[in-house]
Amino acid sequence: MTSTAPRTRAFVVGAGMAGLLSARAVADHVDEVVVLERERLPDTAEPRGHVPQGKHLHLFLAAGLHRLVAWFPGIDDELESLGAVRVDGSRAWLFQAGGYRARGDWGVTVLSMSRPLLESVVRRRLGELANVTIEDGVLVERVTVAGDTVTGVGLADGERRADLVVDASGRSSRIVRQLESSGVLAPPVSRVLIDCAYSSRFLSRSADDFEGSFIACATTPPTSFRGGVALPVEGGRWMVTLAGVHGDAPPTDDHGFREFAGSLLSPTVGQLLDRCEPVSPIVSYRFPFSQRRHFERAPRLLPRFVAVGDASCSFNPVYGQGMACAALQAAALGEVLRTVGAGSPDLPRRFHRLAAKIIDAPWAIAVGADFLHPQTTGPKARGTDLVNRYVMNLSRATHVSLPLARTFNLVLNLVEPTSALLRPRTFVRVMRTYRRSPARTGQALEHPWVAPPR
Repeated sequence: MTSTAPRTRAFVVGAGMAGLLSARAVADHVDEVVVLERERLPDTAEPRGHVPQGKHLHLFLAAGLHRLVAWFPGIDDELESLGAVRVDGSRAWLFQAGGYRARGDWGVTVLSMSRPLLESVVRRRLGELANVTIEDGVLVERVTVAGDTVTGVGLADGERRADLVVDASGRSSRIVRQLESSGVLAPPVSRVLIDCAYSSRFLSRSADDFEGSFIACATTPPTSFRGGVALPVEGGRWMVTLAGVHGDAPPTDDHGFREFAGSLLSPTVGQLLDRCEPVSPIVSYRFPFSQRRHFERAPRLLPRFVAVGDASCSFNPVYGQGMACAALQAAALGEVLRTVGAGSPDLPRRFHRLAAKIIDAPWAIAVGADFLHPQTTGPKARGTDLVNRYVMNLSRATHVSLPLARTFNLVLNLVEPTSALLRPRTFVRVMRTYRRSPARTGQALEHPWVAPPR
């Protein structure tokens, strides 16, 4: 018997990671998914003009990686075969709050690679699905609305109808701005000014460069608000990213870049720069403020329209949470679609309430930490200063306690909820342990060994 049920179609606007992952989640619940991307997409793993952060350091946190592998079985092994590097706590050196986090089993392993490699593999895998099409060079000028319901998208050559439109076009989404300016959608917006700037370059990498696989010197307020990270990526390279906030931008010339690295509280990133040959120019990026559109608080939402990823919330990228957060939002969208269907008027409200709960944790981590700097401005949650003091003590406790390092890492990787840090056993262990940190005792630190310059 031939089915007479109408075919369902979804448009996903934007072929960044949020768009690709949303398309994968939606594909399980509608007949046809079309990803519309304004830029011409490359066939190879190379940075894209509309993804300026693509030239800088990215980490796909464990919660996002788990979801990615569930959608695309074996993709982790494929990425590793293309040069991505598995990083775990046994070989990672993370300097924060005046000492190095205890090394060992941190509970999860992450993959380190460039953003273009990850995006290109996901894009290819997605395009292999029978009901997914990726169209590039297509600018979505608007969504079309009939009454209070989104009916499709408007392109330069006309309108195309859909049962669902997913906006994954980024923090400057012209679609959301169109709906806001027309008065049909008015989510409250939070902005927290951090003026984060970072500079990055690639170095050649050898197996004997360094006694670990990952170096991070995180900011240690109030002593220093500068940070630096070196991660192994495909092509036998290190990617080094330096960051500063509120006008303290890392330079983009060789001498200034090395001098900035030398000012970090851990010398290791600078030593790696001395040893390894640069294989790329230095590139820079500036992130003025974190922004969150509170769709869950909007007086009304439009049936058949949702926003994901940076179109909904973008926070300080130095914390590396954006892609994993987008993956969890995509999974939530898939679950709501499974429950109510694309045409349900309840879908936007149900989805954005779930998405808000997903966003709450990374937003609290990133924005809360940004308020350690006295120049940061914006809506500040009650109790932020108290939480920051506790997290500073927790960070110091991780210098000497591997169980606390594991718990903290699971929360930062969005595997455990932030409430895990406040469990009675964890709280007591922090209070008993943090005073033994080298940052408190004045004990001299042993920094990781880096080989002499080649």
